[in-house]
Amino acid sequence: MQPSKPPFATMDNNTAFQEENLSISHILHVFWLRRQLFIAVFVSVFIVGAIVLFQITPKYTAEAKILVGAAKAQVVDVKAVLSGDMSTDDAVKSEVEILTSRSLAKKVITKLNLLERAEFNPELKEKSFLSNLNPVNWLPDDFKEALGMHSVPLTEEEAEERRLAKATDIYLEKLTATPVRGSQVILITFKSTDPKLAAKIANTHADIYIVDQLEAKFEATEKATAWLNDQLTELRVKVADSEKAVETYRSTHNLSRGAQGEGLLQGQLSEINSQLIIAKAARAEASARLNQVENLLKNGGDIETAHEVLSSNLIQSLRQQEAELKRKVSEMSVEFGPKHPQMIRIQAEIADLQANIQAEIKKIAAGLRNELNIASSREQSLQSSLSSIEFKSGSSQKDEVALRALEREANANRILFETFLNRFKETSTTQGMAEADARVISAAEIPQQASSPKKLLILVVIFAMAGVISSAVIFMLEMLNPGLRSPEEVESHLGMPTIGLIPMMTEQDAIEHILTKPHSSLAEAINSLRVSIKLSSPDKEVKSVMITSSVPSEGKSTLALCLARGAAQSGQRVIIIDADLRRPTIEQKLGLLTKSRGLTDLLVSDGKNIVDFMFKDEKSNLYIMPKGHADYVNSTELFNSNRMKKFISVMEEKFDLVIFDMPPVMAVADARILASLMDKTIYVVNWDKTPRKVIKAGLLQMFSANANIAGIALQQVNLKQYGGFSYNNSGHFYHYGKYGQYYSN
Repeated sequence: MQPSKPPFATMDNNTAFQEENLSISHILHVFWLRRQLFIAVFVSVFIVGAIVLFQITPKYTAEAKILVGAAKAQVVDVKAVLSGDMSTDDAVKSEVEILTSRSLAKKVITKLNLLERAEFNPELKEKSFLSNLNPVNWLPDDFKEALGMHSVPLTEEEAEERRLAKATDIYLEKLTATPVRGSQVILITFKSTDPKLAAKIANTHADIYIVDQLEAKFEATEKATAWLNDQLTELRVKVADSEKAVETYRSTHNLSRGAQGEGLLQGQLSEINSQLIIAKAARAEASARLNQVENLLKNGGDIETAHEVLSSNLIQSLRQQEAELKRKVSEMSVEFGPKHPQMIRIQAEIADLQANIQAEIKKIAAGLRNELNIASSREQSLQSSLSSIEFKSGSSQKDEVALRALEREANANRILFETFLNRFKETSTTQGMAEADARVISAAEIPQQASSPKKLLILVVIFAMAGVISSAVIFMLEMLNPGLRSPEEVESHLGMPTIGLIPMMTEQDAIEHILTKPHSSLAEAINSLRVSIKLSSPDKEVKSVMITSSVPSEGKSTLALCLARGAAQSGQRVIIIDADLRRPTIEQKLGLLTKSRGLTDLLVSDGKNIVDFMFKDEKSNLYIMPKGHADYVNSTELFNSNRMKKFISVMEEKFDLVIFDMPPVMAVADARILASLMDKTIYVVNWDKTPRKVIKAGLLQMFSANANIAGIALQQVNLKQYGGFSYNNSGHFYHYGKYGQYYSN
């Protein structure tokens, strides 16, 4: 007979092994199913988070504002020393870097003596209990030194520097300097566990920053003054040496200096040249005036038109007298004749006046001649002097060139000295008068409320995180859950029908419920299982049924007893055979203290009276065949024998239903040996517990043994959890509370 293939072996991977689609009802069902775990995880996370939150030391933040690039009065403009434009973004960023520098932080730490506070000095903090749990602290010093973990001994000074460096790191972590956009304002914030200390540190940091600016400016001015003083000392010596060199050279080469600082010969040469030009002009002018007078006298011209004659007051006076006498002559000529004595006397006076005028004109001509002679002599004298000086100047020209070079060097040194002297006066005058480029515009106030932690907000976050973590745990467990919970899952993963959903109940209660409470949910589930077995083979009556499972403790024996008692109570002749030869439990479950002869004894003996190897359950008229006393038999050989086949045939003839309680498939091969001899096999699966891959492996073995499996019976189903929400859109036990009115549990 060709072994049949399991249904899930022929199913498409996308259908047989696909995970069920998530839906809102499914998610709600998962949460409802694991609500206790969800609440436990949620409460645990929230409590732990709240404890940690309230253990955190609150921190207070103080804020101070400073304005950089503040306008200040310039008493003296010394840009070379104190200049600095702080209105640009780069300048503001530079000041932020200065504010957060380690040097400035160390000054604040030193001034406020923060090393005496445990907040900034970890050595002062009390060791917590957790520090004792550090395995490193358990190691001996010799072992630490061998591993290189032992610290090198430090001097007191080195230890102090290390403490200061650590305190600086802690300080800078608490300090923040942030430029306010669109302004030259920098916001200084400091966090501390002490609100008063936070405000004090913020204000002190701003003050020390401003003082540090002043000290930097004072130091720059002091350095500039010292440098200028050194330069002035050197320049003063250079000026003296260069001027001394000029005077020595001039004296050595007999070079005199004129009024304007030029050489004496050059000055004389320039002066004589100027005088010579003037002398030549004077001589030419005198010559021209003399020539004019002589030409007028020689040619008989009107001498009266000459400039010298016209400018002579004496001649002009004589001319006026002559004109007056001539007027009288004209008046008297009408009355007197030319021979009249008065006329003769007046004519004589006119002649004397004219003679005097001519004599005066001759004197003027003689004066012009003398003036020309003097101008000519002066010109000749100046020309002679010029020639002499030009001769001397040619010989001293080279000396003058060298002298001028020395004078230029001396002059340059003098100018440089005066420039440095003026700068020195400016810097020395402004020393101690520098103003800071920043000022505090808002001092830090003592904060009234802690800035961190924001407990209300963090509690909300912890609440949300607790929900997320709890949900993650639920979904993780759901994803890792290997079990099957519904007929739909059985159908999806195994490709087989679910023929029974057996409610969760203790073994003893379940066995007794079948008899004492025939209308309970368990009894109804067993009845439904019986009907499903019958309907699984409509053409042939099911006489023999084998009940097995994948692994132990899945409730197969309890289910076998419940099924047997339920069938017997309905009037059928039923026998249950305990075929689990290694771990028989039927007698134990029925509360029997003594073991009776049973299956193994029957099969190894020649006894023909089967009744001697069974007993009757008086409560339900159920016949029971225990395992027996023959422990030495080999189950494989026993179940594979002809006696076993004959035994099954006899049981099917004598009873309406024969139920075999078999061991788990994955444990031993007994179930596979008898599988082909049974009319039907019920495969028991523990609800939400047995791994799917184990179930599939067991079913594969059963199908390889030609087992006629009626279906899957889900054992120990929690109906309240299962029916609280429709699991995976399942219609089975939907709203279990409504179904409960039909049961009498």
